Amino acid sequence: MRLNIIDNGENNIVDIDARDQEDQAGKIYINGDNNYIRIGRGCVSDKDMHIVIESNCRFDVGENVRLGMANIYIGPSSALRIGDRTGFTGLVHLHLIEAKAIEIGMECSIASGVWMTTSDFHSIIDRETGARLNPARSVHIGNHVWIANQASLLKGSSVGDNAVVGAHAVVTGLVPPHCVVAGNPARVVRDDITWRSDLI
Repeated sequence: MRLNIIDNGENNIVDIDARDQEDQAGKIYINGDNNYIRIGRGCVSDKDMHIVIESNCRFDVGENVRLGMANIYIGPSSALRIGDRTGFTGLVHLHLIEAKAIEIGMECSIASGVWMTTSDFHSIIDRETGARLNPARSVHIGNHVWIANQASLLKGSSVGDNAVVGAHAVVTGLVPPHCVVAGNPARVVRDDITWRSDLI
């Protein structure tokens, strides 16, 4: 397999080592112009990985990242950053719109079925003033964070270092570092923890 990059725009910078491109799989569609795309050395992806990038975007992936079957949409003027040695297992959905960012730190483990988004995709309007009540907001994931199966991180979510987000949790705000959150909406169920990928 080979990572297939379909560049339909202009003035796009793609920084992917040719050796790694041969070892990866999936498709990246660049629909717009003036984008910066970097995938670091040692990254791996599945044949079902599907990424769409519009205009004036930044897609910056560190080294030794496992992208798996990522399904990613990066809307105009949005930015996605993924730190070194982070891994997606199975199908992970990242949707960035309204010129916002998703930042994922180093050494994170993100399980199948996880959703992250910067927007509600529709506007909620105050009938009296006409003002929008649900503006888009960026999402931030710290270092060494474990996000379990089918958790959702909605606009404005921020997860601290070494935290664990439980399966099916719905995060809408701040998750402190070194804690476990669960439920809808997600709440702290245990604190003063860390986690390891191996079983001890």
